Amino acid sequence: MKKMFQHLNCLASAALLTIGLINSVSAQTVRWTAGGDQTSWTDANNWDSGVPLSVADIWIDPQLSSLQTVTLGTLVAVIASDNVYTEWGQTLNVYGSIASGLFFSPVGTVGGPTTTINLYGNGSISAADTFFIGDPFWVNGATPTTIPNVTVNLYDDSSLTANYIGMAGHLNIYGGTATANLGFLTGTATWGAWGSSADPTSGPATTDASRLIDIAGGKLVIDGDASVQAADLITRGILEGDGVVGNVLVDTISDPGHTVITAVPEPAGLALFGLGGFALFLRRRLVS
Repeated sequence: MKKMFQHLNCLASAALLTIGLINSVSAQTVRWTAGGDQTSWTDANNWDSGVPLSVADIWIDPQLSSLQTVTLGTLVAVIASDNVYTEWGQTLNVYGSIASGLFFSPVGTVGGPTTTINLYGNGSISAADTFFIGDPFWVNGATPTTIPNVTVNLYDDSSLTANYIGMAGHLNIYGGTATANLGFLTGTATWGAWGSSADPTSGPATTDASRLIDIAGGKLVIDGDASVQAADLITRGILEGDGVVGNVLVDTISDPGHTVITAVPEPAGLALFGLGGFALFLRRRLVS
């Protein structure tokens, strides 16, 4: 069964940190305790076993502290050889980079508060296997509409990359790129995609009541031709462009072997494109 990732909220230092290879990571679990300044990733007093930079598992859990917003700074790079757990209403702001050797799985609290992960600037998160936007395993045996209370926001030139992206919460791509190298797991309107079962006590019963993908300024890249999947998501009402269901461009040509989904440009943007093309036409006429 897939492990849950706890809500990371990390704050950066200005020092450049060098990280070892994943293969050299010892089997160590580090948990957030908020015993220091309650915000800084690089404050050793905020962790039970020192600052986690190259470890097996990383947990941030408000059960050990109150809710905080932790920010991972620009020059901080973190490697977890196994899993990253972000849980129960914590907020993680990422300006640096986090690489998980297996899964990255934030989980929200039923009924709130929401677990939020924000990626800013050139911030990046990668998972060697699956990035779960809401871990489906917390929903087993529960009413599907009450689960996973998770929102992931991409801004600027940030990136989220994994072999699989599993959708059980909200993904907002305001900038940057979310890439599913092998699959974008969206299940059906009434069931999740990973390990689903007709029995809600043994399979992840996530539904479209908790799922939403909104693209506005960034892009979603999916392996292969995902045009049929995109059409299905639009029909289900969970794929938006700038907050409007179906207001997206599905491109299977520009990046061979991949589908690139972006928001339809706003009319003002289209007008600017038109003016630019007209100016180029006039320039060519004058030069010729």
